[in-house]
Amino acid sequence: MRSTKTIPIGEFESLVLADKWLIRADSNFDYAKNDPSGLVLLDKNQRKVAKVLDVLGNISKPYLLAEPLTSIPSGKLFLEAPQRRHSRKNRR
Repeated sequence: MRSTKTIPIGEFESLVLADKWLIRADSNFDYAKNDPSGLVLLDKNQRKVAKVLDVLGNISKPYLLAEPLTSIPSGKLFLEAPQRRHSRKNRR
């Protein structure tokens, strides 16, 4: 089983395209290096609430477009990111 880590990513902004969520994302996260598309968003109680479809906007004010899995959450949202495995030569 692959281990995961949770990263604070942003807050719900608005409902768009009739059934998608626009999430105001944290500008300190490196979206070019770690693309969140396809990853799951968690609420403050660690329940799966949405799946990230795309990153929108520019670096200073990024937004995430997400497909909801539950009702609209309140408060901070977290990204469930898989941990990278170390290569065999770097293991001790």
